[in-house]
Amino acid sequence: MSSILVIGGTGNIGQHLVTASLKAGHRTAVLVRPTTVASDSDKAKLLNSLEARGVSVVYGDMNNHKSLVAAIKQHGEVVISAVGHGRPEELDGQLKIIEAIKEVGCVKRFVPSEFGCDVEHHVEHTLEPANSMIVTPKLRVRRAIRDAGIPHTIICSYWATGLLFSTLGNSGENGPLSTGVDIFGDENSRAIFVNEKDMSMLTIRAVEDPRTLDKILHVRPPANMRSFGQLVHLLEKKTGKTFERHYVTEPELVKKIQEAPFPLNFQLAMVHSTVAHAGACEHAVDPAVSVEATLLYPDVQFIKVEDCLDGFLPAF
Repeated sequence: MSSILVIGGTGNIGQHLVTASLKAGHRTAVLVRPTTVASDSDKAKLLNSLEARGVSVVYGDMNNHKSLVAAIKQHGEVVISAVGHGRPEELDGQLKIIEAIKEVGCVKRFVPSEFGCDVEHHVEHTLEPANSMIVTPKLRVRRAIRDAGIPHTIICSYWATGLLFSTLGNSGENGPLSTGVDIFGDENSRAIFVNEKDMSMLTIRAVEDPRTLDKILHVRPPANMRSFGQLVHLLEKKTGKTFERHYVTEPELVKKIQEAPFPLNFQLAMVHSTVAHAGACEHAVDPAVSVEATLLYPDVQFIKVEDCLDGFLPAF
């Protein structure tokens, strides 16, 4: 089993990746900035918990080349990045990981921080500020990986259900969901929803699979392709409530993006890119560069959207 180094292992996706790596039996390490423990008590507790489960906590920084190289040399036969998507500089910071991997020279697989839509397919219809914040930096990282000839796998797992439902349960442009919900597009405008546990488990399987080497792994379980209207219907069925629907056409959504403040404009731009375009996430993949997780791993029983909702029902 390979040793796996997770960069960003205390974040939402990162925690699931670490758990999946441990569960699969890999020697697992997380790279943590020294200031994290001192400044964030919750993350300090999390790190203590991870260490108790056998995770090696390595103190360093992806902006510190020396510490990054040392961590990869000692713990990173496989390097997985789960850095945040909140700022372009976070994603662009992975260029420093690439430089460190090039210096080490013996990394078996690098997984960059993607875990969303396939940016190469969405680049033409992703509006600002999402284009500058997500698409352009991810494309830079992809090009740098390929130009360097680094063995890699890119994970496209689309919408993370935990992130989506926790957001729905809080508030948005129209206030809490209990008072109304925006429906973007029609029933043909479906998005793909994947549980963080599934996307992480598949990532760990993929890093040891020669069939995913230098490929994009698309995680698109058919049962989890749902429109926003279908999600609301599922919520109503589970909660016994009726939510007021505000239907938003694509031109209206574009206008909202142009007028909304940050970060709402960014969030709506991502919705526009992945939901408002009918079939935006259902395009055929090029077998020369991509593989489908559902075909590659037919044994996987994906967690369904309706089952994911159960954990968030108290918020509604």
